[in-house]
Amino acid sequence: MQIIDKTKEVLETEKVNTKRKFLKLIFAVPFWLILAAFVLIGFGIGRAFYLIDTRPDQKVAEIWQSKSEMSFRHMSVFAGGIRSQGDISPLTYTDGGKSIHLADIALIRKDLQASTDTGSAAATKNIQYVEGKLRGWEDCYSSTVRASVNAVEVKDGLEEVIGTADTQLVAVGGNYKAFHPFRYLSGGFLPEVPVDTNHIVINDVLAWKFYHSYDVLGNRLIINDQMFTIIGVVEERSTNVAELSGEQENRAFIYFGTLGTLYHSVTTDENGEVISTEPADFAIQCYEALLPELVNGVAVTDFKNAMPSYSLTNPQIYVSNNTGRFGVLRILDTVFPLGETDRARMGYEFPYWEKAAQMTEDRLFYDYVLVFVGVVLFLIGLVMTGLKLRARKAVKPDEIDDYPDETDDPYQEELTEEEKERRELLKSVTHLG
Repeated sequence: MQIIDKTKEVLETEKVNTKRKFLKLIFAVPFWLILAAFVLIGFGIGRAFYLIDTRPDQKVAEIWQSKSEMSFRHMSVFAGGIRSQGDISPLTYTDGGKSIHLADIALIRKDLQASTDTGSAAATKNIQYVEGKLRGWEDCYSSTVRASVNAVEVKDGLEEVIGTADTQLVAVGGNYKAFHPFRYLSGGFLPEVPVDTNHIVINDVLAWKFYHSYDVLGNRLIINDQMFTIIGVVEERSTNVAELSGEQENRAFIYFGTLGTLYHSVTTDENGEVISTEPADFAIQCYEALLPELVNGVAVTDFKNAMPSYSLTNPQIYVSNNTGRFGVLRILDTVFPLGETDRARMGYEFPYWEKAAQMTEDRLFYDYVLVFVGVVLFLIGLVMTGLKLRARKAVKPDEIDDYPDETDDPYQEELTEEEKERRELLKSVTHLG
């Protein structure tokens, strides 16, 4: 019975010691380093996935690749121009290679089609003209301008203005909706081939401002004395980046060709009298293309070569390679060398979706830094834990007597008489075993 009691006492002592060792482990530096590492890595990766997921307009190539055996690359070019009256006047063409004219689109398409046809992708996908439209790749173009938009209702045969809002107009051409995936609250987007050039699509912000509803198809809007019919309502993203980039402003989408009927260049005589009004010579702010790519980097070269007046030494326009732009290496290449990308982007007027993408790049850089710091802390914590365990294993149980004074033992705290007696009992049980 005495042996059983002593054994129980020893086991109880071991239980207490184990608990004490566990508490020591919790309060040890390596534990907190590893815990901090998991927090940083989890937060950084989680937020990075969230930020990337909120920008589907930068993942167009991945979406197309999921439905095809072909690899694609999404490219954008941003060009300049002149706004005679600030942002309330459209971007107009200026010579010197810094602008893209509507007439340039046909030449760009011809060059890109030729590049596509000469590749093996043409034989694979049988790229050809079908009903006058290019097949095998897609493109779109756009430009923005601010305008006063009036919502009207017809009552007793008379038009009555029910609301006015300062609105950003996005004039689009080509397959715009393929590059900018929207969620439609009602209706749809402008068809690539216009059915009615006076059709308009508005965002949820403008729809709610005018009607407090999204079921507004068929309602009328007036812009510069021209009547438009609403055929769709798109939902804007409600993220912090979307708000800062202006994505949640009043916005409407019209056909690029409609700018010619909304805005005219006015010629006056020396007395200020209007001599004539002609459609302005509008410039394209952004041109986008989705190109097949069998060899990595070829589509980028083909895209740049198709741009008018582009050269590596004096590009004059800003080209963005959207595919994979949120990857770790691409983000580092964007940030470093410090200031180089900012200088390249200086002087360009970017639309709201590109502003949002650039803000996302900035935030992703900090998230990737957090992940890197977390990985470093995790490795340091593992090394410290390993060294600590190795030091403990270096002290064998039968060598404990080598310390004549228990207080000299670097691996033990000062022991009470009761603890010393229990320790002796542990040794005797171990030897009996």
